[in-house]
Amino acid sequence: MEPLRLGVVGLGVMGAGHLERERGLEEVRFVGVADVRPDVRARVSAQYDLPAYPTAEAMIDSGRCEAVLVATPHPFHCPVAEYAASRGLHVLSEKPIAVTVGEADRMIDACRRAGVLLGVMFQQRTMPLYRKAKELLQGGVIGRAYRTSLIASAWYRTQAYYDSGDWRGTWKGEGGGVIMNQAPHSLDIFVWLGGRPAEITASVETRWHRIEVEDTISALLKYGERKSGYFYTTTSEWPGQNRFEFAGERGKLVVDDDRIRLYRMAKSLPEEIFSGPMWGKCAGAWEDVPYEPAPHGHAEVVKQFARAVRLGEPLVATGEDGRNALELANAMLLSGFRQKPVPVPVDRAEYDAFLAEKRGG
Repeated sequence: MEPLRLGVVGLGVMGAGHLERERGLEEVRFVGVADVRPDVRARVSAQYDLPAYPTAEAMIDSGRCEAVLVATPHPFHCPVAEYAASRGLHVLSEKPIAVTVGEADRMIDACRRAGVLLGVMFQQRTMPLYRKAKELLQGGVIGRAYRTSLIASAWYRTQAYYDSGDWRGTWKGEGGGVIMNQAPHSLDIFVWLGGRPAEITASVETRWHRIEVEDTISALLKYGERKSGYFYTTTSEWPGQNRFEFAGERGKLVVDDDRIRLYRMAKSLPEEIFSGPMWGKCAGAWEDVPYEPAPHGHAEVVKQFARAVRLGEPLVATGEDGRNALELANAMLLSGFRQKPVPVPVDRAEYDAFLAEKRGG
């Protein structure tokens, strides 16, 4: 297939990383870069022999690009995506898709109206570990799930990390703390594997760091009839871990860092409960689930994005997927700081007012 002509907007750590990682892909040809910092764009332009532009709009209007990879800080994802869509360009956005679900709505609507694709950089979906877990859960290996759980504490950050940029750890720069910067990948995999809850009751705190925003969140989740969940994430814990649990009527699936474990029950849990003896135990056994190694990471998302544009293949993650993860993040912040349960989808106007208050404070 003909390579997709792709421009990169934002040349910080992520934007520069994409240029280095994906410049050898057969499916993509980088044709331009844009950044508001003259010294940065000059250096990157010389390094990769690419035309450089002072704004995203200038690069989009150049006619060189068919699509843009948006790697700016997330408060700028929405305006860049809307402008690109208005000029007929496809959009691949870094995570999180936006700061607010209202902005995500606008991005999705703009791309839909323009007939262009909107993808999100959720590269963890390409990991064989999570793909195997998805395959098992979709195949009904644990039956109907009644409980979900995620401990995402492997996001440890020092104070030096937050001090490295005046936008880090601020409401204006990030629109939140751990839940907006570090945890979007965890939220995406959690929703992808376990579904989106209907209501969230969260607790937020800034445990150790000297920052405006939270560094720790825990939340209780309600999904509907006979299904509940728990979520915890922090940048203030060592050692950390990534542990997913999904409990169902036929067993339990656990993804613990890079290991998958499955408990298969001989009978369903309702059968055991209503037919077993007074002090009975359920029959079943744990097993380790193998999975085959495969290419994964950012390059796989970019490659599949190009194939989606050229060949109509599915995206790794759509704009709607990005919004689903952001719904949880916004709901947790609103619930934790307002100290009340918050339904999902989030009330857009209420969340915008909450964020404006935090940014103004």
